[in-house]
Amino acid sequence: MKSKLKFASILFRNLVIVFLLIEIGLGVFYSYHDESGIDANTERLIASGAFGDLDDTTVKEIYRELRQQDMLWEPYLHYRFKPMNGKHNTIYENGHRKTVNYSLKDSATALKIFCFGGSTMYSAGARDAHTIPSELSKLIHTSFPNQNVEITNFGCHGYTRATENIQLQRELTKNNIPDIVIFYDGVNEVISAHQNNEAGLPTNAYNRKKEFKIAHSYKRRIKLMITSSNLYRAITTLQLKIATNSPYKQLSARSNTLAIDIAGTYLGYVKISKSLEETYKFKVFNFLQPVVYSKNNLTEVEKGYFKDHQYYENLYDLSYELIRKDSLMKSDSTFIDISDVFDTSNKTIYCDFCHTSELGNELVAARIFKYLKPELTTTEDTVKLLKTENRRKED
Repeated sequence: MKSKLKFASILFRNLVIVFLLIEIGLGVFYSYHDESGIDANTERLIASGAFGDLDDTTVKEIYRELRQQDMLWEPYLHYRFKPMNGKHNTIYENGHRKTVNYSLKDSATALKIFCFGGSTMYSAGARDAHTIPSELSKLIHTSFPNQNVEITNFGCHGYTRATENIQLQRELTKNNIPDIVIFYDGVNEVISAHQNNEAGLPTNAYNRKKEFKIAHSYKRRIKLMITSSNLYRAITTLQLKIATNSPYKQLSARSNTLAIDIAGTYLGYVKISKSLEETYKFKVFNFLQPVVYSKNNLTEVEKGYFKDHQYYENLYDLSYELIRKDSLMKSDSTFIDISDVFDTSNKTIYCDFCHTSELGNELVAARIFKYLKPELTTTEDTVKLLKTENRRKED
Protein backbone atom coordinates (compact mmCIF):
# COMPACT_ATOMS: atom_id res chain seq x y z
CA MET A 1 0.00 0.00 0.00
CA LYS A 2 2.79 2.41 0.93
CA SER A 3 4.60 1.71 -2.32
CA LYS A 4 1.44 2.44 -4.30
CA LEU A 5 0.91 5.73 -2.46
CA LYS A 6 4.55 6.67 -3.04
CA PHE A 7 4.25 5.83 -6.75
CA ALA A 8 1.02 7.88 -7.03
CA SER A 9 2.69 10.79 -5.25
CA ILE A 10 5.72 10.72 -7.57
CA LEU A 11 3.47 10.41 -10.64
CA PHE A 12 1.32 13.37 -9.55
CA ARG A 13 4.42 15.47 -8.83
CA ASN A 14 5.92 14.64 -12.23
CA LEU A 15 2.64 15.42 -14.00
CA VAL A 16 2.50 18.81 -12.27
CA ILE A 17 6.10 19.54 -13.28
CA VAL A 18 5.41 18.53 -16.89
CA PHE A 19 2.24 20.67 -16.92
CA LEU A 20 4.13 23.69 -15.56
CA LEU A 21 6.94 23.28 -18.09
CA ILE A 22 4.45 22.98 -20.97
CA GLU A 23 2.49 25.96 -19.62
CA ILE A 24 5.59 28.15 -19.38
CA GLY A 25 6.78 27.10 -22.83
CA LEU A 26 3.39 27.78 -24.40
CA GLY A 27 3.21 31.09 -22.51
CA VAL A 28 6.46 32.24 -24.11
CA PHE A 29 5.25 31.07 -27.53
CA TYR A 30 1.83 32.77 -27.27
CA SER A 31 3.38 35.97 -25.96
CA TYR A 32 5.51 36.20 -29.09
CA HIS A 33 2.69 34.91 -31.34
CA ASP A 34 0.12 37.42 -30.08
CA GLU A 35 2.52 40.35 -30.18
CA SER A 36 3.67 39.58 -33.71
CA GLY A 37 0.06 39.05 -34.79
CA ILE A 38 -0.98 42.48 -33.52
CA ASP A 39 2.06 44.06 -35.17
CA ALA A 40 1.15 42.33 -38.44
CA ASN A 41 -2.39 43.73 -38.17
CA THR A 42 -0.96 47.23 -37.70
CA GLU A 43 1.10 46.75 -40.85
CA ARG A 44 -2.08 45.79 -42.72
CA LEU A 45 -3.82 48.89 -41.39
CA ILE A 46 -0.96 51.07 -42.60
CA ALA A 47 -1.07 49.43 -46.03
CA SER A 48 -4.86 49.98 -46.23
CA GLY A 49 -4.40 53.73 -46.61
CA ALA A 50 -6.89 54.48 -43.81
CA PHE A 51 -4.34 56.70 -42.07
CA GLY A 52 -3.60 58.88 -45.06
CA ASP A 53 -0.32 60.77 -44.71
CA LEU A 54 0.21 59.81 -41.07
CA ASP A 55 3.69 58.30 -40.78
CA ASP A 56 4.08 54.58 -40.05
CA THR A 57 5.88 55.12 -36.74
CA THR A 58 3.00 57.17 -35.33
CA VAL A 59 0.41 54.58 -36.36
CA LYS A 60 2.44 51.85 -34.66
CA GLU A 61 2.74 53.99 -31.52
CA ILE A 62 -1.04 54.55 -31.44
CA TYR A 63 -1.79 50.82 -31.58
CA ARG A 64 1.01 49.93 -29.20
CA GLU A 65 -0.60 52.21 -26.63
CA LEU A 66 -3.98 50.61 -27.28
CA ARG A 67 -2.44 47.22 -26.43
CA GLN A 68 -1.07 48.66 -23.20
CA GLN A 69 -4.44 49.94 -21.97
CA ASP A 70 -5.80 48.30 -18.85
CA MET A 71 -9.05 48.35 -16.91
CA LEU A 72 -10.06 48.83 -13.28
CA TRP A 73 -13.11 47.36 -11.56
CA GLU A 74 -15.95 49.88 -11.43
CA PRO A 75 -19.27 49.25 -9.59
CA TYR A 76 -22.36 49.09 -11.84
CA LEU A 77 -20.23 49.45 -14.99
CA HIS A 78 -18.09 46.28 -14.56
CA TYR A 79 -14.92 48.18 -15.49
CA ARG A 80 -13.43 51.49 -16.58
CA PHE A 81 -10.13 52.62 -18.00
CA LYS A 82 -7.04 52.69 -15.84
CA PRO A 83 -5.32 56.13 -16.04
CA MET A 84 -2.75 56.35 -18.83
CA ASN A 85 -0.41 59.09 -19.97
CA GLY A 86 0.51 57.95 -23.46
CA LYS A 87 1.93 59.94 -26.31
CA HIS A 88 -1.31 59.62 -28.30
CA ASN A 89 -3.80 58.09 -25.82
CA THR A 90 -4.35 60.04 -22.59
CA ILE A 91 -6.76 58.75 -19.94
CA TYR A 92 -7.39 60.87 -16.84
CA GLU A 93 -7.68 59.65 -13.25
CA ASN A 94 -11.48 59.46 -13.59
CA GLY A 95 -11.14 57.05 -16.54
CA HIS A 96 -12.20 59.54 -19.23
CA ARG A 97 -10.18 60.03 -22.38
CA LYS A 98 -8.64 63.43 -23.00
CA THR A 99 -10.62 65.76 -25.24
CA VAL A 100 -8.86 68.79 -26.69
CA ASN A 101 -11.32 71.49 -25.59
CA TYR A 102 -10.53 74.40 -27.89
CA SER A 103 -13.37 76.57 -26.53
CA LEU A 104 -12.98 75.92 -22.82
CA LYS A 105 -12.40 79.10 -20.84
CA ASP A 106 -13.85 78.30 -17.40
CA SER A 107 -15.03 74.81 -16.46
CA ALA A 108 -17.35 76.07 -13.71
CA THR A 109 -19.45 78.15 -16.11
CA ALA A 110 -18.93 76.20 -19.34
CA LEU A 111 -21.68 74.70 -21.45
CA LYS A 112 -21.20 70.98 -20.81
CA ILE A 113 -21.45 68.36 -23.54
CA PHE A 114 -21.26 64.69 -22.49
CA CYS A 115 -20.33 62.14 -25.20
CA PHE A 116 -21.27 58.52 -24.50
CA GLY A 117 -20.46 55.41 -26.50
CA GLY A 118 -18.13 52.45 -26.81
CA SER A 119 -14.66 52.23 -28.30
CA THR A 120 -15.91 54.07 -31.39
CA MET A 121 -16.72 57.15 -29.29
CA TYR A 122 -13.45 56.67 -27.42
CA SER A 123 -12.06 56.62 -30.96
CA ALA A 124 -9.72 53.65 -30.75
CA GLY A 125 -6.92 54.04 -33.30
CA ALA A 126 -6.93 57.85 -33.24
CA ARG A 127 -4.79 60.42 -31.46
CA ASP A 128 -6.27 62.49 -28.62
CA ALA A 129 -6.71 65.53 -30.85
CA HIS A 130 -8.56 63.50 -33.49
CA THR A 131 -11.21 61.66 -31.50
CA ILE A 132 -14.86 62.35 -32.33
CA PRO A 133 -15.24 64.65 -29.27
CA SER A 134 -12.02 66.54 -30.07
CA GLU A 135 -13.05 67.00 -33.70
CA LEU A 136 -16.45 68.21 -32.51
CA SER A 137 -14.74 70.67 -30.16
CA LYS A 138 -12.70 72.01 -33.08
CA LEU A 139 -15.84 72.61 -35.16
CA ILE A 140 -17.60 74.37 -32.28
CA HIS A 141 -14.62 76.64 -31.69
CA THR A 142 -14.42 77.56 -35.37
CA SER A 143 -18.11 78.52 -35.57
CA PHE A 144 -18.52 79.88 -32.04
CA PRO A 145 -15.09 81.18 -30.94
CA ASN A 146 -16.57 83.12 -28.02
CA GLN A 147 -18.49 80.20 -26.59
CA ASN A 148 -17.26 78.59 -23.36
CA VAL A 149 -17.75 74.87 -24.04
CA GLU A 150 -16.40 71.75 -22.31
CA ILE A 151 -16.77 68.32 -23.92
CA THR A 152 -16.23 65.11 -21.93
CA ASN A 153 -15.50 61.79 -23.65
CA PHE A 154 -17.15 59.02 -21.61
CA GLY A 155 -16.54 56.43 -24.36
CA CYS A 156 -15.07 53.10 -23.25
CA HIS A 157 -14.36 49.80 -25.01
CA GLY A 158 -17.38 47.52 -24.98
CA TYR A 159 -19.85 49.90 -23.35
CA THR A 160 -23.48 49.53 -24.46
CA ARG A 161 -26.40 51.94 -24.20
CA ALA A 162 -27.41 50.24 -20.94
CA THR A 163 -24.00 50.99 -19.41
CA GLU A 164 -24.00 54.53 -20.80
CA ASN A 165 -27.37 55.26 -19.19
CA ILE A 166 -25.89 54.18 -15.86
CA GLN A 167 -22.85 56.42 -16.48
CA LEU A 168 -25.16 59.37 -17.07
CA GLN A 169 -27.24 58.62 -13.97
CA ARG A 170 -24.12 58.47 -11.80
CA GLU A 171 -23.02 61.89 -13.04
CA LEU A 172 -26.47 63.32 -12.32
CA THR A 173 -26.44 62.01 -8.75
CA LYS A 174 -23.10 63.82 -8.28
CA ASN A 175 -24.88 66.99 -9.45
CA ASN A 176 -22.70 67.04 -12.56
CA ILE A 177 -25.49 68.16 -14.89
CA PRO A 178 -24.76 68.46 -18.64
CA ASP A 179 -26.40 70.84 -21.09
CA ILE A 180 -26.17 68.48 -24.06
CA VAL A 181 -25.85 64.68 -24.05
CA ILE A 182 -24.70 62.74 -27.11
CA PHE A 183 -25.23 58.99 -27.40
CA TYR A 184 -23.40 57.24 -30.27
CA ASP A 185 -24.58 53.63 -30.38
CA GLY A 186 -25.42 50.56 -32.41
CA VAL A 187 -22.21 48.54 -32.63
CA ASN A 188 -21.94 47.16 -29.11
CA GLU A 189 -25.69 46.59 -28.81
CA VAL A 190 -25.31 43.99 -31.55
CA ILE A 191 -21.94 42.60 -30.42
CA SER A 192 -23.09 42.05 -26.82
CA ALA A 193 -26.32 40.40 -27.98
CA HIS A 194 -24.36 38.14 -30.34
CA GLN A 195 -21.93 37.17 -27.56
CA ASN A 196 -24.58 36.48 -24.93
CA ASN A 197 -27.38 35.43 -27.32
CA GLU A 198 -29.53 37.90 -25.39
CA ALA A 199 -30.12 41.61 -25.94
CA GLY A 200 -29.36 44.27 -23.34
CA LEU A 201 -26.55 42.57 -21.43
CA PRO A 202 -23.12 44.16 -20.96
CA THR A 203 -20.38 43.11 -23.37
CA ASN A 204 -18.51 40.02 -22.12
CA ALA A 205 -21.13 39.45 -19.41
CA TYR A 206 -20.51 35.70 -19.67
CA ASN A 207 -16.99 36.27 -18.28
CA ARG A 208 -18.36 38.11 -15.25
CA LYS A 209 -20.81 35.22 -14.73
CA LYS A 210 -17.93 32.72 -14.70
CA GLU A 211 -16.04 34.83 -12.15
CA PHE A 212 -18.98 35.41 -9.80
CA LYS A 213 -18.41 33.92 -6.31
CA ILE A 214 -15.44 31.96 -7.59
CA ALA A 215 -13.68 32.44 -4.25
CA HIS A 216 -16.35 30.22 -2.63
CA SER A 217 -15.84 27.20 -4.88
CA TYR A 218 -12.62 25.21 -5.35
CA LYS A 219 -14.19 23.37 -8.30
CA ARG A 220 -14.92 26.61 -10.13
CA ARG A 221 -11.46 27.97 -9.34
CA ILE A 222 -9.83 24.84 -10.77
CA LYS A 223 -12.12 24.91 -13.81
CA LEU A 224 -11.30 28.57 -14.50
CA MET A 225 -7.59 27.88 -14.05
CA ILE A 226 -7.76 25.04 -16.57
CA THR A 227 -9.88 26.89 -19.15
CA SER A 228 -7.60 29.94 -18.83
CA SER A 229 -4.39 27.96 -19.30
CA ASN A 230 -2.14 28.06 -22.35
CA LEU A 231 -2.42 24.28 -22.65
CA TYR A 232 -6.22 24.48 -22.90
CA ARG A 233 -5.84 27.18 -25.56
CA ALA A 234 -3.46 24.98 -27.54
CA ILE A 235 -5.78 21.95 -27.35
CA THR A 236 -8.92 23.88 -28.38
CA THR A 237 -7.04 25.63 -31.21
CA LEU A 238 -5.87 22.24 -32.49
CA GLN A 239 -9.43 20.87 -32.30
CA LEU A 240 -10.76 23.82 -34.30
CA LYS A 241 -7.98 23.47 -36.85
CA ILE A 242 -8.81 19.81 -37.40
CA ALA A 243 -12.58 20.34 -37.44
CA THR A 244 -12.85 23.58 -39.46
CA ASN A 245 -9.36 24.06 -40.95
CA SER A 246 -9.19 27.32 -39.00
CA PRO A 247 -7.56 28.18 -35.65
CA TYR A 248 -10.49 30.52 -34.88
CA LYS A 249 -14.02 29.70 -33.82
CA GLN A 250 -16.44 30.07 -36.72
CA LEU A 251 -19.29 32.30 -35.55
CA SER A 252 -22.74 31.70 -36.96
CA ALA A 253 -25.43 34.26 -37.74
CA ARG A 254 -28.12 34.79 -35.12
CA SER A 255 -31.88 34.58 -35.55
CA ASN A 256 -34.12 37.46 -36.55
CA THR A 257 -35.78 37.22 -33.14
CA LEU A 258 -32.57 38.43 -31.50
CA ALA A 259 -32.46 41.45 -33.83
CA ILE A 260 -36.02 42.32 -32.79
CA ASP A 261 -34.96 42.15 -29.13
CA ILE A 262 -31.89 44.34 -29.82
CA ALA A 263 -34.07 47.05 -31.36
CA GLY A 264 -36.64 46.87 -28.56
CA THR A 265 -33.99 47.05 -25.84
CA TYR A 266 -32.26 50.01 -27.47
CA LEU A 267 -35.57 51.88 -27.76
CA GLY A 268 -36.26 51.17 -24.09
CA TYR A 269 -33.01 52.81 -23.02
CA VAL A 270 -33.68 55.79 -25.28
CA LYS A 271 -36.99 56.31 -23.47
CA ILE A 272 -35.24 56.19 -20.10
CA SER A 273 -32.72 58.84 -21.14
CA LYS A 274 -35.57 61.02 -22.42
CA SER A 275 -37.23 60.92 -19.00
CA LEU A 276 -33.93 62.08 -17.49
CA GLU A 277 -33.79 64.82 -20.13
CA GLU A 278 -37.16 66.17 -19.00
CA THR A 279 -36.27 66.04 -15.31
CA TYR A 280 -32.79 67.60 -15.51
CA LYS A 281 -33.47 69.97 -18.43
CA PHE A 282 -30.66 68.93 -20.78
CA LYS A 283 -30.85 68.06 -24.48
CA VAL A 284 -30.28 64.46 -25.60
CA PHE A 285 -29.17 63.44 -29.09
CA ASN A 286 -29.30 59.77 -30.10
CA PHE A 287 -27.06 58.96 -33.05
CA LEU A 288 -27.26 55.54 -34.72
CA GLN A 289 -23.71 54.90 -35.78
CA PRO A 290 -22.28 53.55 -39.05
CA VAL A 291 -20.76 50.10 -39.57
CA VAL A 292 -19.04 48.59 -42.58
CA TYR A 293 -22.33 46.94 -43.63
CA SER A 294 -23.97 50.35 -44.02
CA LYS A 295 -21.29 51.98 -46.22
CA ASN A 296 -21.69 52.29 -49.98
CA ASN A 297 -18.57 52.17 -52.16
CA LEU A 298 -16.54 49.79 -50.02
CA THR A 299 -12.84 49.70 -50.83
CA GLU A 300 -11.13 46.33 -51.33
CA VAL A 301 -9.81 46.46 -47.77
CA GLU A 302 -13.27 47.22 -46.37
CA LYS A 303 -14.77 44.38 -48.41
CA GLY A 304 -12.38 42.11 -46.52
CA TYR A 305 -13.66 43.43 -43.16
CA PHE A 306 -17.21 42.88 -44.40
CA LYS A 307 -16.50 39.28 -45.34
CA ASP A 308 -14.58 38.47 -42.14
CA HIS A 309 -17.47 39.67 -39.94
CA GLN A 310 -20.44 38.83 -42.12
CA TYR A 311 -22.05 36.82 -39.31
CA TYR A 312 -23.06 40.18 -37.72
CA GLU A 313 -24.73 41.50 -40.87
CA ASN A 314 -28.25 40.18 -40.38
CA LEU A 315 -28.40 41.53 -36.81
CA TYR A 316 -27.26 44.99 -37.87
CA ASP A 317 -29.48 45.20 -40.92
CA LEU A 318 -32.68 44.10 -39.21
CA SER A 319 -32.19 45.79 -35.81
CA TYR A 320 -31.22 49.09 -37.46
CA GLU A 321 -34.23 48.90 -39.77
CA LEU A 322 -36.61 48.23 -36.86
CA ILE A 323 -35.19 51.16 -34.91
CA ARG A 324 -35.58 53.49 -37.90
CA LYS A 325 -39.21 52.42 -38.42
CA ASP A 326 -40.24 52.79 -34.78
CA SER A 327 -42.94 55.46 -34.40
CA LEU A 328 -41.12 57.15 -31.50
CA MET A 329 -37.88 57.40 -33.44
CA LYS A 330 -39.62 58.65 -36.59
CA SER A 331 -41.27 61.49 -34.64
CA ASP A 332 -38.27 62.33 -32.45
CA SER A 333 -35.99 64.99 -33.93
CA THR A 334 -33.23 64.04 -31.49
CA PHE A 335 -32.92 60.54 -32.97
CA ILE A 336 -30.61 60.76 -35.97
CA ASP A 337 -29.52 57.85 -38.13
CA ILE A 338 -26.02 58.67 -39.37
CA SER A 339 -25.16 55.18 -40.58
CA ASP A 340 -24.90 56.66 -44.08
CA VAL A 341 -22.27 59.24 -43.11
CA PHE A 342 -19.54 57.64 -45.28
CA ASP A 343 -21.65 56.88 -48.35
CA THR A 344 -20.10 59.61 -50.48
CA SER A 345 -16.54 58.60 -49.63
CA ASN A 346 -14.47 56.32 -51.84
CA LYS A 347 -11.61 56.23 -49.32
CA THR A 348 -10.85 53.52 -46.79
CA ILE A 349 -12.57 54.76 -43.64
CA TYR A 350 -12.74 51.60 -41.54
CA CYS A 351 -9.89 49.98 -39.62
CA ASP A 352 -12.06 46.90 -39.05
CA PHE A 353 -15.81 46.37 -39.36
CA CYS A 354 -16.73 49.25 -37.00
CA HIS A 355 -13.74 51.37 -35.89
CA THR A 356 -12.98 54.33 -38.10
CA SER A 357 -9.87 56.27 -39.05
CA GLU A 358 -9.20 59.85 -38.00
CA LEU A 359 -10.83 60.94 -41.25
CA GLY A 360 -13.88 58.90 -40.28
CA ASN A 361 -13.99 60.58 -36.86
CA GLU A 362 -13.82 63.97 -38.55
CA LEU A 363 -16.76 63.12 -40.83
CA VAL A 364 -18.83 61.78 -37.92
CA ALA A 365 -18.10 64.90 -35.85
CA ALA A 366 -19.16 67.12 -38.77
CA ARG A 367 -22.49 65.29 -39.07
CA ILE A 368 -23.09 65.51 -35.30
CA PHE A 369 -22.20 69.22 -35.31
CA LYS A 370 -24.84 69.84 -37.97
CA TYR A 371 -27.52 68.84 -35.45
CA LEU A 372 -25.90 70.52 -32.44
CA LYS A 373 -25.40 73.87 -34.17
CA PRO A 374 -28.95 75.22 -33.56
CA GLU A 375 -28.59 74.49 -29.85
CA LEU A 376 -25.26 76.31 -29.70
CA THR A 377 -26.63 79.25 -31.69
CA THR A 378 -29.48 79.60 -29.21
CA THR A 379 -27.01 79.46 -26.32
CA GLU A 380 -24.82 82.12 -27.91
CA ASP A 381 -27.83 84.40 -28.41
CA THR A 382 -28.77 83.92 -24.75
CA VAL A 383 -25.23 84.82 -23.64
CA LYS A 384 -25.30 87.96 -25.79
CA LEU A 385 -28.68 88.95 -24.33
CA LEU A 386 -27.40 88.52 -20.77
CA LYS A 387 -24.31 90.60 -21.52
CA THR A 388 -26.50 93.36 -22.99
CA GLU A 389 -28.75 93.35 -19.92
CA ASN A 390 -25.74 93.50 -17.60
CA ARG A 391 -24.35 96.49 -19.49
CA ARG A 392 -27.68 98.28 -19.20
CA LYS A 393 -27.75 97.68 -15.44
CA GLU A 394 -24.20 99.03 -15.16
CA ASP A 395 -25.18 102.16 -17.13
